[in-house]
Amino acid sequence: MDRLYPYPKMGSSFLEILQDSLTRKLLGFDAVHAEKTPFISGVTSRLKFLLQDASTHLSFMKLGYTALEAFLQANCTGPPLDFDSETTVVPEMYRDDIGSLRGQVLEYLAVDGTRPYHLTSHIELFWLAQVIFSNPKLAEEGFNGRRARFRLDFWHQKLFSEESPTLRDRIYADAEILERQLASRVEGRAAAAEEHFVEFLVERAVVRTYYGDDALARADLARAAGVRDFQFALTGALGKRTKYQVKETSQLVVLARSRNGEAVSDETEQQQRQENEQKQDANGTSTGHPTPSNSTSQPPSSQDVPIKPTNLPLNDDTLLEQIRFNHPTESSMTQVSEALPESLASLDPAAQQPRLSPMDSIILLATASSITNISPTDGLIREETLPYATRVLEGGSSNWQVYTQALLVRSRIEGYRSRTAERGLLQLQALVDQVIAETTATSEAESGNAGSSAATTFLPRPKSAESATPAERLKYIYQLSPPYNWELEAELAARWTQMGGLKTALEIYERLHMHAEVALCLAATDREAEATKLLRGLVFDDASTKSEEGEESLRSPSPADTPRLLCILGDLTGQLEYYDQAWTVSGNRYARAQRSLARYFAKRREFQSARDAYLLALGVSRIDRQSWFALGCTQLELEDYLGAVESFTRCVQLEDDDAQAWSNLAISLLKLPQPTATPAPSTVLPDEETGGDNGVPESVPDPYQHVREALRALRRAATLKRDDARIWDNYLTVAASLPPHAGTPWAEIVQAMGRVIELRSKKEGEGAVDLAIFKVLVDYITSTFAYPTTYDEAESEETTDVGGNTAAASTDANNDTDATTAAATETGTERSKLPHIARAFLSLVDTQVAPLATSSSTLYELLSDTSLWRRRPAQALLYSEKAWRAFLTQVSTVEEFDNVSEKQWDSVVDKTIWLMRKYHDLGPTERERTGGQVEPKWRFKAKSAGRRVLGRGKAWEGGAAWERLEKEIDDLKE
Repeated sequence: MDRLYPYPKMGSSFLEILQDSLTRKLLGFDAVHAEKTPFISGVTSRLKFLLQDASTHLSFMKLGYTALEAFLQANCTGPPLDFDSETTVVPEMYRDDIGSLRGQVLEYLAVDGTRPYHLTSHIELFWLAQVIFSNPKLAEEGFNGRRARFRLDFWHQKLFSEESPTLRDRIYADAEILERQLASRVEGRAAAAEEHFVEFLVERAVVRTYYGDDALARADLARAAGVRDFQFALTGALGKRTKYQVKETSQLVVLARSRNGEAVSDETEQQQRQENEQKQDANGTSTGHPTPSNSTSQPPSSQDVPIKPTNLPLNDDTLLEQIRFNHPTESSMTQVSEALPESLASLDPAAQQPRLSPMDSIILLATASSITNISPTDGLIREETLPYATRVLEGGSSNWQVYTQALLVRSRIEGYRSRTAERGLLQLQALVDQVIAETTATSEAESGNAGSSAATTFLPRPKSAESATPAERLKYIYQLSPPYNWELEAELAARWTQMGGLKTALEIYERLHMHAEVALCLAATDREAEATKLLRGLVFDDASTKSEEGEESLRSPSPADTPRLLCILGDLTGQLEYYDQAWTVSGNRYARAQRSLARYFAKRREFQSARDAYLLALGVSRIDRQSWFALGCTQLELEDYLGAVESFTRCVQLEDDDAQAWSNLAISLLKLPQPTATPAPSTVLPDEETGGDNGVPESVPDPYQHVREALRALRRAATLKRDDARIWDNYLTVAASLPPHAGTPWAEIVQAMGRVIELRSKKEGEGAVDLAIFKVLVDYITSTFAYPTTYDEAESEETTDVGGNTAAASTDANNDTDATTAAATETGTERSKLPHIARAFLSLVDTQVAPLATSSSTLYELLSDTSLWRRRPAQALLYSEKAWRAFLTQVSTVEEFDNVSEKQWDSVVDKTIWLMRKYHDLGPTERERTGGQVEPKWRFKAKSAGRRVLGRGKAWEGGAAWERLEKEIDDLKE
């Protein structure tokens, strides 16, 4: 089986394989029964019997791939099949009730209470592939069978409008085993092992992108590129984007080059295949659309241009059709070009880059999709991803389907920008015309009883000569994973909705029988009553639709997406019963019903019921990050902190870059009780001295264990969300809560405080400084480190402040204007003698804290203490004066103290005595740098401050505080 992987690739037609003797035996065409047995169970039982012969395994692999790829041709790529799948798969005896049989097939394919899209054409082909590939004997025999099931399960997932937890778990489990199997084949240098491994990595990346594991997807793509030796890089080059741009600016561009000779070999294969098909057509030997072939021939001539779908022009009055890059010179490329490999650095962005092999183009497109999947509306992300699609389009592709996928990726990116939204919409419409129009004929012939009508086309249909063969379209179908035709048209309807074309969107949804989307469109246009009536008519029988809400009876049989319709009905009406019905109808497997119930209860603050509903939802889908996050928030409300820790831990395990989950995890950890002592294994030998205690010793508990864990969580959250002031404030608070004996992270405190001030200072001013933590920080720095006593005399002789005044004039009134800028006169010599933490603290004070000080007496006091530690008595005295003035203003705006309380009067007197003593201690000292006394008239200024307060508080004359202040003034007399 390994030698023929992937199977089949022999150029046979689908119909030839579907009509061979083994297939007819499996499907029961040759069966003779007295009574008609159920068709589905009969095929399943016959398959088990036939697989007992090991020689049939390869033939069934061939049949399974044939059925699957015929289904994908009919529903994804086109053109229409040249045979009727119903008559090919279903024996004549079962065709009398084909509608009932189709319903049984859809029920067979149902997963987690949800059935596939009910208008899927040729669904019996997919069912046949499902029956074959899901058989354990065939699927688990070797990596071929497991990979076939891996591929089929993902296409099965895409038949549903929502994620299936069951399918996801099975897909991921198979992928894990496949990775080990294929990696071992690469190590053993098996035939085509490298090619198979790359294909698997790309396919798994597409799967991970679909399920939201974008980082893991990009890791797979990078690994695939490494295995293929495919080199590409997103870099910058000078260029013009608009027609009227005069000066070139740096523009993003993707430079890429395939491994030598690969792109040429792909073109050679395509040319040979086209020549063979032309010979078959001329001889009349073609029996149907062939599957991909491995034949090769001589390289095509330079005049041969691969057939490509229509690439619509932008036609904008400002933007150029494509960025006009300048030819590279020594300075035109950005600095990152120095790190580029030589093969990429030699590429000229202004010229057409070499054509990539299809697999390399797929890697670029998958990379763009994995990045866009993070936040498609983010402008920066769109600018980052568009060059990947542009590289594939401008470089051209030798494969029709790869080029089509590039157009689709570009149209998705352009849909969110006003100047490109029109081209993005029209390009998407052109792709719909290309795929939908070609598969509609099949859809009508095969499921005409479903009432589907032909899809309208805005653009002329391409001629047959302008289209690609089925073999070319299906060659990379598993790596590209294009949307089904109804998915693509639904995406077009959603784009029309964004552009305001609700009528066109409704027409598309109604033609596709997507009733849930029709109801949502109606609700979006304030037509909730119509939406409710539509949903009730679909879900409930005609007799009960007139009953009261919650008393209706469901239709039998119910629509395929009944659970989803009931949930939408519950959202529109606010009736709890509809969510319960959705849960019951799905067999307790539709997780969205319980999530909706949980949100319903949470809005009404019934958190216990909300928690129970979230637990039921997570019982179905254990990897739903949003449900874990919501459950954690609910547990916080219920004060179930241990449960919240577990929930938020699951969140960060599923998505490591969720800053909010990390922050909430820290909050939950801080709420946990302190850890208690636990028995520790004894390391003392029996004959050693144990102090008389022969029991098992207990480990000493760390009372700050949860605080440290919370600090690590907040550190991660702050790294991920650097602009969130609340997270940084929590980070600062938790870091400062660790006492010195527990290892206070002083450097992190300084960093966090600086970030909080940076984020909040514009709105809050000096209020952005946490004074309590800043005081602890000042006390630690000033008591732990000794400030250097020497400095560079030449640099510190005179320093000019912002206002142009010299430091020598700082004792006069001019000092008040820019005194805080004197803190910036620290020299490099001084700081080089201090440890990093002290230098970081001084940088925080000089650049962020001091410039904010305006009216906080406490802040000025702390700045004064810091200046005194820095041996700057003049600056320290100036901050003391400002602290005193700010304090008086806080007590009384007009500095009149006759009507203040006694406690306030005592504090004013205490603060004034504090300033007078500052004058006494600092006034006579030598000024830093310029020499001379700090304040020659310090006695006069000290007495003036005391008399000023006495003069404005005469109502307190004769009191104890009054006498204390008078005594302090008398002590200053010479």
